[in-house]
Amino acid sequence: MGEPMAKHIAASDAYDLTVFDANTEQTTAAAERIGARPVPDIADLADRDIIVTMLPTSAIVRSALLDDAGAPRIPAAPGTVFVDMSSSDPSETTETGARLRDAGYAMVDAPVSGARERAIAGTLAIMLGTDDDTAAERAIPVIETMSAQIFRTGRLGTGHAMKALNNFVAAAAFTAAAEALIAGADFGLDAGVMVDVFNASTGQSFVTTHVLPDHIVGGQYASGFALPLFTKDVRVAQSVQRAAGRPSPVCDAVTGAMGEALEALGNVDHTRAVEFWRERSEEGVRHDPARR
Repeated sequence: MGEPMAKHIAASDAYDLTVFDANTEQTTAAAERIGARPVPDIADLADRDIIVTMLPTSAIVRSALLDDAGAPRIPAAPGTVFVDMSSSDPSETTETGARLRDAGYAMVDAPVSGARERAIAGTLAIMLGTDDDTAAERAIPVIETMSAQIFRTGRLGTGHAMKALNNFVAAAAFTAAAEALIAGADFGLDAGVMVDVFNASTGQSFVTTHVLPDHIVGGQYASGFALPLFTKDVRVAQSVQRAAGRPSPVCDAVTGAMGEALEALGNVDHTRAVEFWRERSEEGVRHDPARR
């Protein structure tokens, strides 16, 4: 996701873009592809006035930006704006933001949704939260190079809360669709026909239009969204609901289903979870005396 997003910044010609990744070879290769300047160390970003992170988790964001004592790793100038576009835990985002603020910096959380194809097209949905309107005003022109579809969500952390809740809704649609496909097969329904009906009916969702046709029915299992990351997002959504003291029976069920698939399959594309759920369902039928 990060590379096509960075490519849009570089293509705008309005910004001098520097890129860094912990993998030096990846940094060099990506910089060459997108037309940016690579640096070998994160501290070399000190001359940037806006620093964007796109990393797997909020814990990694924190470790990249802060040392063990909570001090910034990048000796940037006062007023530098940090924009975290990762799918992060909102509570950890507010903690990291507080540390950066104490050091004289500002933070904006601006996670994205829409998958890699929309990152390439520059049409991502971006959810922006911050406690500092001036920081938002400085960050938005950079963010707009990646997509004009920006939603202001409120204070710092609300963007990440919104992203987690969005991905919970997507995960609920995914687990429900998988369950329906498995049940439909028992009745002799063709999976392709089922997807066509979903997409012409009230069952339509991003999952049925963009995930099921190629990656489940077509057997590609290559959506580009890893099962550990999807499961992490659903668990964040669960923690958001628990922090609010709200019952979350659907989120609990979806989190459980995703977690079981993750434990069994490990780091695979999330669409592979259907194979696990199908096998588990078949085992349940074999061991159910009522079905004998």
